[in-house]
Amino acid sequence: MRAGLRRARSVATVWPGSVRLLICALGLWITALVAPGPWALLAAGFLVGLGFLCLRRHHHLGVLLIVFACLFTVQTTMLGAGRGTEEVTDVEGIVVGHSQPGPSGWSRLTVLTSGGFTEVLSPSAPAEGSHVTMRTEALDDIRISSDDATVLRTPNRLWQWRGDLRMQLRTDSLASGHSGGALLPGRVVGDTEPQDSRMEDDMRVVSLTHISAVSGSNVTIVSLGAGLLAGLCGAGPRTRVGVGVLTCMGYVFVVGFEPSAIRAAGMAIAVAFVFLRGGGISPVAVMSSTVCILLTVVPVLATSVGFVLSVVSTAAIMFVVPICLRRLSLRLSMVPAVVLSALIVPLVAQLACTPVLVAIDPRIGLWSVAANALAAPAVLPATVLGFLSLVCGGLGLIGVPGLMWCAQIPAWLGSLCAWWIVAVARICAGLPGAALDWPEPPWGTLAALGLLIVLGAGSWLLVRRKLWGVPVVVLCICLTALIIVVGRTKPPAHDWLVMICDVGQGSATLINLGEGRGLVIDTGKDPKPVDVCLDEGGIEEFDLVISHFDADHSAGYAGTTWSRTLHRLWVSTNAYGGEEMHSIVEDTGAEVVPTARGRTFDAGGAQIEVLWPPARETAGAEGTEVRNEDSLVLRVEQKGLSYLVPGDIGEDEQFIVAQNLEPVDVLIAPHHGSSDLSEDFFTAAGARLGAISVGENSYGHPTPRAQRAFGPVPVLRTDLCGTIAVYANAAYSTGRSCGGDGQ
Repeated sequence: MRAGLRRARSVATVWPGSVRLLICALGLWITALVAPGPWALLAAGFLVGLGFLCLRRHHHLGVLLIVFACLFTVQTTMLGAGRGTEEVTDVEGIVVGHSQPGPSGWSRLTVLTSGGFTEVLSPSAPAEGSHVTMRTEALDDIRISSDDATVLRTPNRLWQWRGDLRMQLRTDSLASGHSGGALLPGRVVGDTEPQDSRMEDDMRVVSLTHISAVSGSNVTIVSLGAGLLAGLCGAGPRTRVGVGVLTCMGYVFVVGFEPSAIRAAGMAIAVAFVFLRGGGISPVAVMSSTVCILLTVVPVLATSVGFVLSVVSTAAIMFVVPICLRRLSLRLSMVPAVVLSALIVPLVAQLACTPVLVAIDPRIGLWSVAANALAAPAVLPATVLGFLSLVCGGLGLIGVPGLMWCAQIPAWLGSLCAWWIVAVARICAGLPGAALDWPEPPWGTLAALGLLIVLGAGSWLLVRRKLWGVPVVVLCICLTALIIVVGRTKPPAHDWLVMICDVGQGSATLINLGEGRGLVIDTGKDPKPVDVCLDEGGIEEFDLVISHFDADHSAGYAGTTWSRTLHRLWVSTNAYGGEEMHSIVEDTGAEVVPTARGRTFDAGGAQIEVLWPPARETAGAEGTEVRNEDSLVLRVEQKGLSYLVPGDIGEDEQFIVAQNLEPVDVLIAPHHGSSDLSEDFFTAAGARLGAISVGENSYGHPTPRAQRAFGPVPVLRTDLCGTIAVYANAAYSTGRSCGGDGQ
C-alpha cells in the first residue's frame, strides 16, 4: 500500500499535467452521466473564482478547477442544446449520420443544428446531407419525432458524391459473391446493412463486433498509415500528426458523424498522436485530453457502452501492451515481435473489456481470444485494401479515368480477407463453450473485475519470474470454472416432448417429433435465442408454424434455419399472401400450408388440432393486416401429454374457444400473461402445469391476474426459469433454478 502511494505521489510530481487531465476527464464523465440542467452553470462561475484564488498557493489545483469549469460550461451547453426543451419544438439542421433501422423501422438520426449535434429518433431516415426540419419532443436524453422528416433541401454535390462512394464500395464488395463481401463495407465505412443476422450474432458471440463495423482500430490504421506515409516522404513529427488528423477527419466524413464514429475517431487520433509524435509526451495526458474533448463536445457518449469499451481497450493497448511486449521480448527472444503483438494485443484488449462485456450480455466465450488472434492477421489487409478501393472509387467518381475499374480489384481482395474473419467467427461461435452463462450484473461484473485483478497480479508475478504467480493464475482459472459450472444453463433430458423457449419478450415453442425432427411454433423476436433452443433440443429438420406475424412471434425465424432444414411453413389462412409470409418464403424456400379453425393433422405422432381462428372473407388478400385476435391456437396431444399453444388471443377469442375446449395437461399463457384474458378459458383448460413465455418488457407482463387465473398449479416463467422442458405426465425441468415455481 505504501509503495503504491509513493508511486502515485511520484507520478503526480513528474506528470502534474497528466494527473490534472485525468481528474478532469473523470469529472466530465460523471457530470455527463448526471446531465445537470442549465442551472449548473452557476457552479462553473464559482469553480473559476475558486481556481483563481488557489493559483498562488496551489497552482496545479487552481489550473484544474479553471480548466474543468471551462469544459463543464461547454458540456452543459451542448447537453442543453442536444436535449432541447421538454416542450414540442422544431429541430432544423443537416442529417450527418443515421443508424440502421431497427426491428420497429425507426432510425436514430444525428442532426447538426446551430446549437450542435442533436440525436433524434425518427420513423424515416432521409439521405445524409439533407437539410431537414422535424417536430420533436424530449425522450430521455434524445429527441423523438412521430412524423417523417420534412426535407427542406436535398444533399449537395459533396454529400451526393459521398453517398455514391459508399454505394460503389458496397457494389464492388458484394460482387465477390461470398460473406466477406457483406462484411467489408461495414468494416471500412460502417455500412452494416448487407450483413445478415447470423453473421452479426457470430461476430458478437466471439467478441468480434468491433471488426464488423467502424471502430477505433480501423480509424487508427487509416490515420496512422497516412501519417507514416508522410514520414516516408520526409515529413517531420508535426506534419505527420497533421496529415494523420486531416485524413481521420475526411474518413469520418465518409463514415458518418454518428456518436460511434466520433468516438472511434477520437480514440484513433489519441493512439496515432502518441505513435506519430514520438517520445516526450505522456500517454495518460493524450488519453485524458481525448476523453475530455469528446465528452465536452458530444456528452451523449458518456452513456454509450461502445465509448466505455473504446476507452478501456485503448487504455489497455497503450499502457499494458508495451510493458508485456518489452518483458516477453526479453524472455522469448526467438519469437518474432509481430507474432507476440498478434497474440498480446487481442488478449489484453479482450480481458480488459470483459467486465464491461458481461454487464451487457452475461455470457463469456472460451474462444473469444482465439477468434480475435486468428482474425487479427486479416484485419489490417482488409482495412487497407478496402480503404484503397474507397480512394480509387472516390477519384473515379470525380472523373479520373480507369480508377472505377481499378477499385474493384482491392475490393475483391479485401472481401477475401474479410471472408477469413467471417469464417473464423462462424467456426468459433459453433464450438462448445462459445457462449457460457455468467452471473447477472452487478455481481457478474464485480466477479469478472475481481478475477481480472487476480489474473493480472498472477501474470505480473510470472513475468517477473516469481513462483507465486503459478498458484495465483491457477486459483483464478479454478474460480472462473466454478462460477461457470454453478451458473450454467441445464440442458433438457433426451425424452422431452415440448419446450417453451426462453426468447425474451416473445414466444417460441418446440415439439419433439423424434430423430432430430420437430415442429417449431413461433420464433421470438431475435434469431439467436431460438437457435440456441433448437440446438439444446437437437432439432435438425422441422416445420415452422407462425401463429401471427407480430415481430415477437416471427422476426427471429432466420435463427431456426441456421444449419437446419425447414420443410413447410404453416400460417393462418387469414395471413396467407401477406408481405411477411413472402419474405420468409423468399429467404427459406419453404412450402406454405395455410390452415384455419377445424383442421386436424398428424405431425410425426403428435395430433394437432387448430382451434382458432376462423377463416375471414378477406383471407389471402395482399397486405391484409393480421391482428392478435387472428393468432393460431393449437391443441397438441403427444404420448399421453396434451398442451395448448394459444398465441396472443384476447378475452373475446378465449371465451369462444373455451366453449368447446377439452382439458389439457399444460397451458401456455396467451399473450405473455396479459390481463386481456377470460377466466373461463383457464378454467376450461384445467391445466396441471402453467407456463408463461415472457421477457423484460414495459407492458407489465405477466400481470398478477394472469398468474392467478391458472389456479393452484405450478406456473413457470421463462424470464425467471429459462427454457422450460416438459416430459410425459407433465413432469418438467428448467434451464435455471427458479424455486420450482416461477411465480
